[in-house]
Amino acid sequence: MPQKGKNTAITFKKILVGTDFSDYSDRAVEYAAVLAKKFNARVVLLHVIESFSYSVTDSMTVVGHDQALSATAAALLENIQNGLEEQGLSIDRFLEHGTAYKAIINKAEDEAADLIVVGTHGRTGMEHLLLGGVAEKVGRLATCPVLTIPGK
Repeated sequence: MPQKGKNTAITFKKILVGTDFSDYSDRAVEYAAVLAKKFNARVVLLHVIESFSYSVTDSMTVVGHDQALSATAAALLENIQNGLEEQGLSIDRFLEHGTAYKAIINKAEDEAADLIVVGTHGRTGMEHLLLGGVAEKVGRLATCPVLTIPGK
């Protein structure tokens, strides 16, 4: 409980928003933008490419998809950044490789984010049933507040 006479105003200077380019994360980006405008905060935009970017063809040739995924993700991130900058927001854009929830938490700590905004659902499907959702793990393990945005 806030103590009487203490300045308890909550403010955000950096808001990290994770995106997997799904409709759910688009909605999270919208919420992050509204909050960033209200608090004149900087937005840290992050996409994480999970470490499953290889496949094996029927001729047992290993095909790396990392370069194509990285190029596509970079272009999509740039589009989101441009849209947010058109709204007058300051954006830092990052493309990471690894486990999504760990990368989100680490980037929030590295960037001294005051808030993390993530969608409650994404593109992971069955992984959510087996491992728990990214948003759930970020909410449990992050050292700053986490705002989870449900689907429409």
